[in-house]
Amino acid sequence: MHRLGRVFTVAAIAILLAGCSSGSKTASAAVGGSTEGSATPSGGKAGGATYVSGSPLSNQLTTATITDPSLGGIVAATLTIPAGWKLQGIEMISPCTFSPWPVIRAYSQDGLMQYRIEPVFGWQWHPNARGTFNTGCANISGPMSAANFLQYYLGTMQGGVHVVGTMAVAPAYQQWAQGLASQKNQMSSSAPAAMQTQNTADTAALRIEAVNGSFVVEERLRTVVECSMNNDRSTAMSNALSGGTCWARVDVLTAPQGQLDALVQLVDSNNLPHGVNTAQWMQAALARQQRQGAQALAALTAQEKQESAMLYQQFQQIMQRSQQEHAAFMQQQESQFESAMNNANASMNAQSTAASDWVDYSLDQQTVAGPNGTAKVSSAYSQTWTNGSQWYQTNDPNTNPNGFLQGNWTLTTQVHGNGQPK
Repeated sequence: MHRLGRVFTVAAIAILLAGCSSGSKTASAAVGGSTEGSATPSGGKAGGATYVSGSPLSNQLTTATITDPSLGGIVAATLTIPAGWKLQGIEMISPCTFSPWPVIRAYSQDGLMQYRIEPVFGWQWHPNARGTFNTGCANISGPMSAANFLQYYLGTMQGGVHVVGTMAVAPAYQQWAQGLASQKNQMSSSAPAAMQTQNTADTAALRIEAVNGSFVVEERLRTVVECSMNNDRSTAMSNALSGGTCWARVDVLTAPQGQLDALVQLVDSNNLPHGVNTAQWMQAALARQQRQGAQALAALTAQEKQESAMLYQQFQQIMQRSQQEHAAFMQQQESQFESAMNNANASMNAQSTAASDWVDYSLDQQTVAGPNGTAKVSSAYSQTWTNGSQWYQTNDPNTNPNGFLQGNWTLTTQVHGNGQPK
């Protein structure tokens, strides 16, 4: 029954890169809480942390790829990182969830800023199963909140840390996590009773300080915890599978003191690393998962096969439907990102336009557009004509320099100080 558990508890292969491929990019990062976090030793709990943000970081971005060594080194995904940064990473099978996940380290040229996605933690509990389901899993025997998992994670860190306090989790990241749970609940609703699960999602973040060599750095630890629980005991198989499976993924942002908030803003507002899986990898990973499921099914006894054949067929159908729903979800998220970026650009253009008009007003000048581009001229006149090299200005709307001045004169159009049309 242990092998069967691996077949029917594995997640759909279209694993989302949290904060990568399925999070909306509209969120702005903010440090949560209105009270100053108190000094707390490693593993201790603290109130909300507040810090003064440093200077904004450049919003220039670039892309890089990671590979999957377990599938011959094929390119698994394209990730977006800050321009000038370097990326190291692979797609790696989690020994407890049996699904592939990205493990990466992106870092600035001077190495003082980093973004890491740690290997996935997984744990299972199946009290009525023969044998153990916990091979390769963390020694946790039930569901856990994201905040409590971060306390557990702090206990695994070497060297000790100073917990400053909690940080707010961007709404888009929370929505991404809830979207995963909702997607699984929807798929589960059409599965046989023995396979139906109740899926939950939770997120949390902490600000900590740690020593890196000879100086102190700030870090944001952020996690998502997903749990699938099955309480059906109507058959011998469902009784054996009853219990649950959880996984947790931690991403870490590291920056010198006073610069963490700027890095959080850059990462969260652009939904970095915004991973997009390649079609080649998706096909290869799904084929491998199907082979593993078939092998596990073939190893069962005849009696188990009879009971499991329908379940496995249902599982295959769920996997295919998951692929389709994942693609639709990704398309929706990308559309939301494009809309957010367009709104951001429009806002920046509006700010630039207002500032440029104020400059013109302060200098008693106006900006006009003619056949040869824009020019700054005196604001004392309502009409400005140009012949390409000279300017003629007047307040008389009936005056036309063509006919009494040499050359061909064209009436210009007044525009905003930055050249945008009025």
